[in-house]
Amino acid sequence: MSSVAVVPSLIETTHHMEPKRAFDFWRCTALAPFGDVARPDPRERFSAKRLTVTAAGGLLTHTVSSPVSIDVRSRHVDRNGRGMVVIGLAIDGIGYQEQCGRGAQLEAGDISFLTRTQPIMAGTQSHYEEIRLAVPLEIFEARVGRINALAGRSIRAQARSAEVGARLRSVAGSIAWMSESEASTAIDGVLHLLGYLVGDRTTEADADVSPAAIEALTRAHITRRLHDPELSPGDIRVALGVSRSSLYRAFAESGGIATAIRDARLDLAKRRLEAPRDSQLKIATIAYACGFTDIPTFNRGFRERFGLSPRALRAASS
Repeated sequence: MSSVAVVPSLIETTHHMEPKRAFDFWRCTALAPFGDVARPDPRERFSAKRLTVTAAGGLLTHTVSSPVSIDVRSRHVDRNGRGMVVIGLAIDGIGYQEQCGRGAQLEAGDISFLTRTQPIMAGTQSHYEEIRLAVPLEIFEARVGRINALAGRSIRAQARSAEVGARLRSVAGSIAWMSESEASTAIDGVLHLLGYLVGDRTTEADADVSPAAIEALTRAHITRRLHDPELSPGDIRVALGVSRSSLYRAFAESGGIATAIRDARLDLAKRRLEAPRDSQLKIATIAYACGFTDIPTFNRGFRERFGLSPRALRAASS
């Protein structure tokens, strides 16, 4: 039986370099394709690490680094990935970018847009962490919007953008172990959420999203909202920008969306009942923390799913 090949990935780091050579090493290797590279304070100790994953026709990077500045001029554009759009998520630090006469200061949670078809000025003034997803121009414009209207801009951290940021971080944390098809589904979900956030879409745009991508997005959203007893299929549909029919179709073969919410809550409750650190908590406290509001309903659902009561499971685990 053959195993499924994972997507290609590469880890680059300065940790093995002498401190005085670390920046030059990083500039000549990891940042070599990106134009003229400098750093705000040459006297500062430099360190950096980056994960690069190639998947689904795109490129994802997760970087933690000392501050740098990058100046991509016209002479750099051709060898710097013509036809690609870069979606950035700032995780930590204070950064900036300028392109097409527009500019933005970037802070944690901000989402930014750049095109590799135009000169760029970008960088940070502090130690930073960021995730960048580069996708082909035609895919970006079909799923998100016109890059000419977005290049150089950013979306400030807010409640609506948090869904995109959380999904992008989740993908970055697991994509190196995905198959090509899994990575394609994951990136498809990110682009759908981003298109919904930008708003340059019609109400029927979710027809382009695969049921697998909708299911993955929904399960991630459910996990984030398990503690909320008000979570409902309607909330999920609005948060993810998908139609009711698409949402229900994605879960048609697995028992339905309401079942997915209930089972996720029960699974979390089971893990907490088995965990030594929660052994002193009342069973009702754990049930409420997992989004249940009715203890008899919780007990009945727990027994149906796992074949024993919550009390019996805790006794067996102690």
